[in-house]
Amino acid sequence: MSSTSKKATGHADGDGVPVVFLSGMLADQRMWHRAITAYGDIDDPAKLVLKPVFCELFDQDTVADMARAVLETAPDRFALVGMSMGGYAAFEILRQALGRVSHLMLVNTRATADSEAVRRRRLLLSRIVAGKTPFVAVNDGMLDEMLHPDNRNDNALVSLLTKMGDACGVGVFERQNHAVATRPDSMADLRNIAVPCSVIVGTHDRIISPESHREMADAIKGGAFTIVPGAGHYVPLEAPKAFAKGLLDLLSR
Repeated sequence: MSSTSKKATGHADGDGVPVVFLSGMLADQRMWHRAITAYGDIDDPAKLVLKPVFCELFDQDTVADMARAVLETAPDRFALVGMSMGGYAAFEILRQALGRVSHLMLVNTRATADSEAVRRRRLLLSRIVAGKTPFVAVNDGMLDEMLHPDNRNDNALVSLLTKMGDACGVGVFERQNHAVATRPDSMADLRNIAVPCSVIVGTHDRIISPESHREMADAIKGGAFTIVPGAGHYVPLEAPKAFAKGLLDLLSR
C-alpha cells in the first residue's frame, strides 16, 4: 500500500521533511514524479530536503480505512499532500491524527460531501462499470473535463493517465468510488487546521471549481490559496513547476 522513496530530493542539510503524497482516483505514485523532479530542480539554498512517502489507496472502500492505512505506514510526523480523492483521505487523517501532520497541501479537492443525488449516481456508476468489459479507466469525455485545453493533446500525459487507470483496474475503481461517495462532510473541520496549509487549483478545473477551493482556503486560518494558469484537475502533472514552487513555499512556513 505504501512505499518510501529511496532517494531524498533537495540539497539542504538535515534529515529532510517526510511528505506523504495521496493521489486521486485511478492514479498511483506516478502522479507525483514530474512535480518531485521539478522540486529537485529548484535552485534555492534554503530548500528543504524532500523525503517522499507514496501511499497507494487501492484496497480500502472508505476514507476512514484509507486514513488508517496511511497512518500505519507513515512516519510519526509528516507533511501531507492530498489531491482530489487523496484530499478526502487527508481530511480523515486530520480527524484521526491531527497532531502528526506538520504541513498540509490540498490540491484539486473539496471539503464538502456529495449530495444525496450525486452519491446515488456514483454508486450506480460503480454497478454499471462493473458489469461492462473491458474496463475503460480513461475516456475522451473524462479527459475533456479534467485537462486544460492546452494539455488535451499532450500524448505523454494522456498515455500516463491511461496507463495508471488501466493498472488500477475495475476493482480499485469500485472501492475508491465507494469511498468518495460515502465520505463525510469536512467543512466544519477546516477551522481546526492550525498547521501551515496551502490550497491549489488549476484555472480550468471543471471537476472542482476554483471558487470552491478559495472558499476552503478562506475557512482555514492562515490558509494560502493559489490558482495555477494552464492547468485543470491535474495540477501536479499539468503544471509541475508551479506545484513544486507551491510545495517549497509551504514547507518554508
